[in-house]
Amino acid sequence: MSEPAGVTVVVPTLGRGGYLADCLGDLLAQQHRPLEVLVVDQSAERDPAAARLAARHPGVISHHRVGFRGLPRARNFGWQHARYEAIVFVDDDIRCGPELAAEHLRTLRLPGVGVVAGGIDTTSGPADVRRRPGIYRRWTATPLRGFAARTEGNADHAAGCNFSAWRSVLAGVGGFDESLGTGAALYEELDFCLRAGRAGYRVYFNGAARLTHLVAPGGGCRVERLREHVRALAHNRAMMIRRHGRWYHAPVAALRLASLGLSHARHYREPLALVDCATGGVRGFRTGGRSPACTDHRREGES
Repeated sequence: MSEPAGVTVVVPTLGRGGYLADCLGDLLAQQHRPLEVLVVDQSAERDPAAARLAARHPGVISHHRVGFRGLPRARNFGWQHARYEAIVFVDDDIRCGPELAAEHLRTLRLPGVGVVAGGIDTTSGPADVRRRPGIYRRWTATPLRGFAARTEGNADHAAGCNFSAWRSVLAGVGGFDESLGTGAALYEELDFCLRAGRAGYRVYFNGAARLTHLVAPGGGCRVERLREHVRALAHNRAMMIRRHGRWYHAPVAALRLASLGLSHARHYREPLALVDCATGGVRGFRTGGRSPACTDHRREGES
């Protein structure tokens, strides 16, 4: 009999030691084996509790200290160094049951599936189960979530805290675009999913591949400065307009982007946010016309 397929779970982390240790504890309890938990650690200091877990489970936890910052880049590092072909991506501030990896692998094995979006519970607000999960509206370049659903079916995109893909799909479409690493790295998993869909792979939602996203108040790639946030939001959303829409979608989507900039400027009483929205949007529209930027991390060293 052939050996069962392995699963690598990639966990990018930055400044969330307490959350990371709990996340690793849940991943160590996964029913599926063989399993690798690959931590891409961008923190200034290694968390003692996470370090102890890695020392106790060297055959499962692979801890990489890296000298760069950026979520898309960390994910590219993760899948390029993964031991197995089925790769699950989670955030460091999640809790999950023991079936998460097995459910992702089961769904990846469905005909034509290249990416799996998992179900998400959250502590930050009421669950949105009114619509089909993972819809992307090209007229406004707006991703709709709905990942609290417990159904199964085709989707357009996944949420960054819980999704999976085959390594061959990641390599085939050019990985995660590191140009989207600006600010809070908004839309980087959306862009990857839409490129995978355009390449002919199914993006499929499985509500049973489920976790709870704790939405940590600090750490990670969170952006506290308003103008920086607006500039990054406009940049990345304009990339989506350019890369994933038709020419006739662009005017409507650009108006929607301008309304978001105006909303931020009014709410926070910061008129210069409109300038940031315009400059970020212009730069993003230009960047969206280029091929995805993906570093070859296999040629780089790590500690």
